[in-house]
Amino acid sequence: MAYPTQLNIPMASARDTAARLPRRASLPLAAALLAVCAIRPGCATDVGYKLMSPSFGGTDTAPLTYAQYEFSQKQAASQAAAAAVATARAAAAATSSAAAAASPAQQFADSIVSQLESLVARNVALQIANAQPGQAGSIQTGGASITYVNSDGQLTVDVTTAAGTTSFTVPSIN
Repeated sequence: MAYPTQLNIPMASARDTAARLPRRASLPLAAALLAVCAIRPGCATDVGYKLMSPSFGGTDTAPLTYAQYEFSQKQAASQAAAAAVATARAAAAATSSAAAAASPAQQFADSIVSQLESLVARNVALQIANAQPGQAGSIQTGGASITYVNSDGQLTVDVTTAAGTTSFTVPSIN
């Protein structure tokens, strides 16, 4: 017995099905859906909302307190920023007036002194950084004193000025 290798079965498309149904047949279906939807709200429950903010007569003070806190923080930040701007403007005005009063010769001398101080600071920093294990030293200039000790693979540096003492420890490179 031989079986066919291909079946030719006509399939109806959705368009063909809709074309065969009369438009009046969908009218009772639409009316039934409308009736079901109209009955549905009768089954709903009441939705209640309790005001919690004291601003609206509620009893929970947390939202109001938080809002007041945020407002005070923003206000303090804006006042601090305004004070910082005023201080910076005053410092800039003082610096510009002092620089304007200095003669070109004084500005040149100040530049040379600044460069020499930079070279001395660099040499001191290299002396401290290149300290051998077990080496210690102290450098004093003006009102500042710098003490360093290189022991156990750690370089400890103490810088003492009129403002106070700053200490730090870093791993030794030697």
